[in-house]
Amino acid sequence: MARPGRKEHVLDAAVTLFGRKGYHGTTVRDIARESGMLSGSLYAHIDGKEDLLFEIVARAADRFMVAVQPIAGGFGPASDKLRRAMAAHIRVVAGSRDAATVFLHEWTALSPQRRALIAEKRDAYEALFARIIREGVDCGEFRPLDERFARLTVLSALNWLYAWYTPGGPLGSDEVADKFAELFLEGFRQEGACRS
Repeated sequence: MARPGRKEHVLDAAVTLFGRKGYHGTTVRDIARESGMLSGSLYAHIDGKEDLLFEIVARAADRFMVAVQPIAGGFGPASDKLRRAMAAHIRVVAGSRDAATVFLHEWTALSPQRRALIAEKRDAYEALFARIIREGVDCGEFRPLDERFARLTVLSALNWLYAWYTPGGPLGSDEVADKFAELFLEGFRQEGACRS
């Protein structure tokens, strides 16, 4: 039986490599080298490369869900929930940009059955944002809008963070979330502004 610490070390190596080189661009030999072991020894800790990908992606999906689920199910105005959900999402990305990259881009390399399991997790996560947006519309806090498009727009903006957000940079995750929320909740248009 593989020691738990060694398996985590292998997973960490795979996250780094999949995040930088992609799943298909990473070999088992690369993972073994990054883990400081021989390729043959790696199989004492894993069954195959796809098992690593599945575990990385499933764990990332669970981290997003655990971060946002209590917010969506909690009390308070929808605008506050949306701001807090954005901040929670950003904190997950900031916690591991490589894992977020793998989750967002490499999950499609999974076998159809495993891809379907991850798609279920993704759909459940998106439903949390849909719930918040629906609450805002229902109570009149948000104007009537295309809720599906609103959800996809918010998540698309959040999901692109891995490409440009720098943990420890000039803006913290909560500040980025506040800026996102301001744009999404207030929009760009100034009331009474001149029109051409």
